[in-house]
Amino acid sequence: GIDKTNIGFVATSTFVKDAHLHRNDIPNSLSLFSATYVPLQPISVLIGRKIGPHWWLPIILLTWGGICMAHAAVNSTRSLIALRLLLGAAESGFTQTAFYYMSLLYPKFSLGLRMGLFSGMYSVAGAFAGLLAYGLLHIQTKHIHGWQLVFLFEGGLTVLVGIAALLILPRDVESAWFLNAAERAHAKRRMDRDLADAQEMETYDADGNPITGPKRNNISLRDVTDVLKDWKKLCIIVCNIFAVLPVTVFTTFLPLVVQGMGYKGIRANLMSVPPFVVGATGLVIFVASSDYFQERSIHTVVGMLLGMIGCIVMAVSKDPKLRYGFAHVCMSGIFASGPLVAVWLAGNTPWKSSRSFILGLNGYSNLAGVIAGQLFKAQYAPSYHYPLMVTMILIAVGALGFLTLRGLYMLENRKRRNIIASWDAQRFAEEETSAERRGDQRYTWIYSY
Repeated sequence: GIDKTNIGFVATSTFVKDAHLHRNDIPNSLSLFSATYVPLQPISVLIGRKIGPHWWLPIILLTWGGICMAHAAVNSTRSLIALRLLLGAAESGFTQTAFYYMSLLYPKFSLGLRMGLFSGMYSVAGAFAGLLAYGLLHIQTKHIHGWQLVFLFEGGLTVLVGIAALLILPRDVESAWFLNAAERAHAKRRMDRDLADAQEMETYDADGNPITGPKRNNISLRDVTDVLKDWKKLCIIVCNIFAVLPVTVFTTFLPLVVQGMGYKGIRANLMSVPPFVVGATGLVIFVASSDYFQERSIHTVVGMLLGMIGCIVMAVSKDPKLRYGFAHVCMSGIFASGPLVAVWLAGNTPWKSSRSFILGLNGYSNLAGVIAGQLFKAQYAPSYHYPLMVTMILIAVGALGFLTLRGLYMLENRKRRNIIASWDAQRFAEEETSAERRGDQRYTWIYSY
C-alpha cells in the first residue's frame, strides 16, 4: 500500500525539480503504472494458483519492494516511466491473488471482514505513508534528498514483509502450522461444507476419471469459457472500475488535493493522514456489517454514495475547511467496494479454477488508474473542480449498475426456485452430479447479492 501512495506524497516536495521531471509526469506515471498492472493481473493470479499463493505472494512483494527502492535513482522522465511500468508489472495480481488465497482459507460469509481488513491496509498504509513522508521529507543532506529516503525506506519495508511472508504463509488450512490438529480438521470441514456443491466436480473430470496430483491445480478451457460467458459477473467488474476510481484517485492525489485547500508543501502530507484513518475505520464498519447481514451490493452502493457526496462538496465549495471536512466523508465509504465486490464474485463462483480466473479478471477494475491519471492533470490544480465532478458522475454510473445487477440476481434466484419447486430427490441427485452444469450454473445454486 505505501508503495502505491508514495508517488503522491513525494510530489509535494522537490521531487519533480530534483528528478528533472515535467509537472504532468506524476499523473501520467499513474496511467503508465496501470498499463502493465492491469493486463497482467489475470496471468499473475493463474501463476499464483499454479505454484501456490503462499509462494507467489512473497515473490511479488520482494520484486516490487526492490523496484520501489530503485525509484530513489530517478533522474529523468524516462527513468520514471521505466520504473513505473516495472512496478506495475511486479504488483500485478497481488491483491487478486491474496483475495483468492483467502477464499481458500475462509468460507464465503466470513470473507467480507477478512478481505476488508486486508483492503483496509491500503487506507492504513496511506495514513502511515503520510506520516513517514512528512518525517522523511524533512531530512535533507548534501548526498541524499528526503524523497529518496521515502522510496528507500518504504521499499525496504516491503522487502522485509516479503521475507517474513516466505516463512509464515501456509499452503492451505491443512498445513497451517499455527493451528493444532483439531483446529486444522475443523477448518477443513468448514471449507468442505462451503464448497460442497463443487467438491465432487473438483475431484473427477467430466468423464468420471479421478483428478489427482498437479492436474488439480491446472485451469481448463472450460474454466475460462464459463467465466467469459457469465455476463453478469463481467458487468460487475465493469461497474467496479467506477467504484474503485475514487480509491485510485485519493490514494495518489489526496496530498495534492489537500494542497489546494491551503495546506502548503509537505504539510499537506500530514493533513492527508486523518482522512486515511477515517477511510480505514469506515471500511471495517462496512465489511463487518456486510458479513453480519450477508449482503454485498447495498453496502457497496452506500459506500459509493458517501464518495459521491464528498466529491460534490470538494468540487463546488469555496470554503477550504468545508472541503477538507468532506474529504473525510468521501474517504469513509470509498474503500468498501474493493473487498465487497471481490467477496461477491468469489462467493458466487464455487468452482476453484473459475474463481481464480474471475478474481484475476476483477483486477481489470484497476483500469481506474488510467482514468485517474488522465483526469487529475496539473492544469486543474489547485481546486481540481473538473476531475472531482467527473469522478462523482462515474461513481454514480457504477452505483446504478450494481443496483441493476442486484435486481437481475434476485430475478434469477426466483426463476431457479420455480424450476426446482417440483423436483423429487432423484432429480436433485442428478443435478448435483451433472457434468453439463457445475458450480453456480446448477439450478440448485442460489446467488448472493
